[in-house]
Amino acid sequence: MGTGGMRWGAGRPAYRVKAEHLQRVSIGQWHRRGYLGGPCAFNWHWNRGGEPIGSIGVRVSDRYSLRLIYTLGSGDEKRDASQTIHLAHSACNFGGSRAWFVCPVCHERAGVLFMRAGRFACRQCQRVAYSSQSDDALDRTWRKQYKLEARLGDDWTRPKGMRQRTYDRLIEALEDCNERRDSAVGLAMASLLGGKFRYA
Repeated sequence: MGTGGMRWGAGRPAYRVKAEHLQRVSIGQWHRRGYLGGPCAFNWHWNRGGEPIGSIGVRVSDRYSLRLIYTLGSGDEKRDASQTIHLAHSACNFGGSRAWFVCPVCHERAGVLFMRAGRFACRQCQRVAYSSQSDDALDRTWRKQYKLEARLGDDWTRPKGMRQRTYDRLIEALEDCNERRDSAVGLAMASLLGGKFRYA
């Protein structure tokens, strides 16, 4: 059995913790809110379904480091688990620079750090996967189709203001999703039947 699990067509890491289930910090969000322009302090909160699920304090020292301030445990077991995170900068093509977290484990640049096992680190070091990475061939075609349909009206009608060329391209992509799904189902049936027939 491969590392992708036993589901047909997966071939991807279904056993890893999913990124959507973890608390994370994104340097892009903080940059857009102006938190990285100089020394400052702020609180960062997480919500799920409109309900608060956690928060940390953040103290930005300068352009090259910040501190994530939080505790773990409760009562007598409560302990300080704060981390200092270094920052790196890369030049942008049209001027300016982009800020990055430096992962405290592997020291590589990262745009997002995930909280797991009491620490923040990059996705690779935390062994985290996105839910879409565990999709099988059928899931991927459905996911793509939902995104395409969200741009159209009911029953795949052309929304007001959409160019005909754009509409035709979306319809073609939707039909391609259907063909890929039919092919995936055929391959799955052939696999289940031990290759007794070939799907055309």
